[in-house]
Amino acid sequence: MKRLGLLEADILDADLGADFGSYGQMFARYFDRLGGDLAYRYYQVQAGELPRHMDECDAYLITGSRAGVYDDLDWLPPLRAWLRDFHAGGARLIGICFGHQLIADALGGRAERSTRGWGVGVRAEHLEAAAWPAPLGPPAARDLRLLYSHRDQVTRLPSGAVTLAGSDFCPHAALAIGATLVGFQGHPEFTRDYLRALMARRREHLGETRYSTALASLAQATDEDILGRWLLDFIGAGEQATPS
Repeated sequence: MKRLGLLEADILDADLGADFGSYGQMFARYFDRLGGDLAYRYYQVQAGELPRHMDECDAYLITGSRAGVYDDLDWLPPLRAWLRDFHAGGARLIGICFGHQLIADALGGRAERSTRGWGVGVRAEHLEAAAWPAPLGPPAARDLRLLYSHRDQVTRLPSGAVTLAGSDFCPHAALAIGATLVGFQGHPEFTRDYLRALMARRREHLGETRYSTALASLAQATDEDILGRWLLDFIGAGEQATPS
């Protein structure tokens, strides 16, 4: 059984936490539903909890956050330093939304508030098949359709990074550096119920047109199971990695 370290970069508001737990728990439910052979260790990075040794877990995942990578927050510099150190040491790392942006920011790229506004609801990003890390290759899809909720995005890749998926709206919606680090702007761990609740409290910020369009988009099919099985293989806890 592989151990996944879940670096929780935010704490849900009390009412959302009562219904949905935490971002780390969302990922645990997501991977468990897909049959992942995983144990989990949780790190609350806003409280200063970070892995001390690379072998504490087999892979690490940095979750989303309402914070921006450019914010002046006490817990961000230690998290950046941790990411650089563990990446340099060859740790297997995954970043989701804020975590994806932090990868770019910490390793020499850039993430910032997008001039395109909110990306929210179901969005499809075109896969750059040739860029996906070996030996797994890309998921068996031409486009990757996921749930999104973000205003910030990666605007410049760090050195050595390649774009795995993107669109005119979000050119670097997924990235990789070598075979041990990947980041995704979308939220495969979100449920539609959670995103509806999140959008409802951001309705004024989204604006009525974008809110209504995003709400209607939730009727579309999404590819979180495809990506989840790929991520399990990337971690080493999927069927390809653990044949019967």
